[in-house]
Amino acid sequence: MHHSYVDGVPVLRFSEPGPLHATLRFGVGARDETYRMLGISRLVAALAVHAVRQQLPETAEPVVSSGLEETRFTVSGTREEVAECLAVLCRVLPDLPADRLGEVAPALDGEAARSLDPRAVGALNARYGSQAVGLEGHERSQHHLPTADMLLGHAAVWFTRSNAVLTLTGPEPVGLRLPLPPGERPRRFAPQARYPRASWTHRNIDGVALSVETPVGSAAAAVAHRILRERVTAALADQQGPAAPAEAAAALHDSGTVVRLLLAPASASDAEGVAATVWSQALSLARDEPAPAEVARHRSLPEGPSARLRTLDHAARAELFGTPCLDEGSRRRALESVIPRNVRDSWQRAIQRAQLVVPAGLLLCFAGPDGRRLWCTSCWTWDETAPWGQVFREPRAKRAFKRAAERHWMVLTDKSVVSCTPGAYHELRFDDVIALERWGLERNLIGRCGCTIGVDPAWYRDGQRLVRAVDEAVSAELAFDGTGTPPPDHPSPSAEP
Repeated sequence: MHHSYVDGVPVLRFSEPGPLHATLRFGVGARDETYRMLGISRLVAALAVHAVRQQLPETAEPVVSSGLEETRFTVSGTREEVAECLAVLCRVLPDLPADRLGEVAPALDGEAARSLDPRAVGALNARYGSQAVGLEGHERSQHHLPTADMLLGHAAVWFTRSNAVLTLTGPEPVGLRLPLPPGERPRRFAPQARYPRASWTHRNIDGVALSVETPVGSAAAAVAHRILRERVTAALADQQGPAAPAEAAAALHDSGTVVRLLLAPASASDAEGVAATVWSQALSLARDEPAPAEVARHRSLPEGPSARLRTLDHAARAELFGTPCLDEGSRRRALESVIPRNVRDSWQRAIQRAQLVVPAGLLLCFAGPDGRRLWCTSCWTWDETAPWGQVFREPRAKRAFKRAAERHWMVLTDKSVVSCTPGAYHELRFDDVIALERWGLERNLIGRCGCTIGVDPAWYRDGQRLVRAVDEAVSAELAFDGTGTPPPDHPSPSAEP
C-alpha cells in the first residue's frame, strides 16, 4: 500500500491495472449532527455533487454514501477524469450553492437515510439516547431543513483537509490536487451508555436487539459475536422452524470501543420468546467456554471485500478516527490465536453492560449476569406516584367520553414535565431536552432519552399556560418552528408506554 499526502490530505493507494477508483472520505456522519440538523451531512454532500455536475456535465459525478460515522464521495474513470473531478469537488465544498437547498433536499427524501438496520439504530438510541451514535434512532415526525448558515457552518467544520482521507485502487492519478480548506481536527463526542449495568428496555422496533461494548481490536470479542449469532439463529430455527437468521452489526463508539449488535427477527406475538432465547444464549456464552471446534469455525476473516479493500478501509479509519490499524496478516494471526477461554472471558466482560431491546408493550422478567432480576431502563415508570407539581387534566367534556385507561394528564414541576396515564408516567427534565419544536400553538419536547412528548393546549384545561411554561423553561437556542402543520402522527402523551 502506498501512503502519501496531497495538499495535506492522506492518500492511501493500491496499484492495480484498469480504471482508477477513488473514494474521498470525511469523518462525519449522523453521529456528529444534532436533532435540529440531522441529515445535514448528506445535504452538504448532495449540494457538492450538484455543484460538480454543473461544472463537469460530461464527467461521471461522484457517488455519495453517508452513514453514522463517514460521508464518502466515490469517483471512477481514467486517471485524468478522476483527478479533475476530485479537484472540482474539493473546490466547491467550502462554497456550496446553498440557494439550491430547497431544490436538492426533496430529491433525498426517497433515499435510504440510514446505513444500519432500523433495529440497530433503535438499539443505539436506547443505549446512548438521542446523541452521537444514538441520534439517528430517534423517531421523528419529519425532517427539518437547515438554514444556509447552518449548512455552510457544518461544511466549514467537518469537510476539511484535517478530517479527510483519500483511498485509491488503480494506477496513480495524473496531476492530482485536493484543494480542501484548512481546519482543525474535529473533536468527536462519545457519550457513556445511559445505564452502567446490564439492562433491558423498549423501542419501536420490529424484532429484538442486543448491544454490547467491546475493544475495537479484540479478536476474541469478534469471535464471540459470531458464535452468538450462529447459536441464536440455530435456537430460533429449532423453536419456530425455518426463519430469517439473526444478523450482526457494529458501530464505532470511540477510537478504542466498538458497539456490537445482534439483531433477531420477531413478530409481535413471539417477541418475548425471541428475547428470552437471545438473552439465554448470551448468558450461556458468558458462563461456559465454547467448544474448540466452534471457536475454530469462526476464526477466519469475514467474507466480503478483498483483502486489499479491507486493508484500505482499516487504514483510512485509523487516519480519521485513531483506531488501531493492523494489516491483513496481523488480523489473521490475532484471530487464529483465540482460544475458548478468551471467547468466554471477553464476552463475560461485555455482558456486564449489555442491553436487550424489545418492542413496546413487553414486560420482561429475566435474570441478569449477576443472578438478580435484569434491570428495566424504560423511560416509563409503573405503579408509582408521579412527581408533585401543577396538574393539567383533559377538559371534563372530553374525559366523559373516554375510558379511564385512555385518559392522560400532564404534571408541570420546577424542573420537568411529566406525561401521565393511569398506572404509569414519563418524566422529562428540562435539562434533558435537546430540541423544542413549535407547531403553531403546539409543542414537541425532544428528550435526550430518545422520547418525544407532545403538548397541545387543546388537550388540557388551561393548556395555554402549560405551553407558556414550557417555552420559558427550555432554552430559546433549542427552539425552532416546524414548517406547515403537524403531521398526522404528531406524538401524543396518551400513547401506551
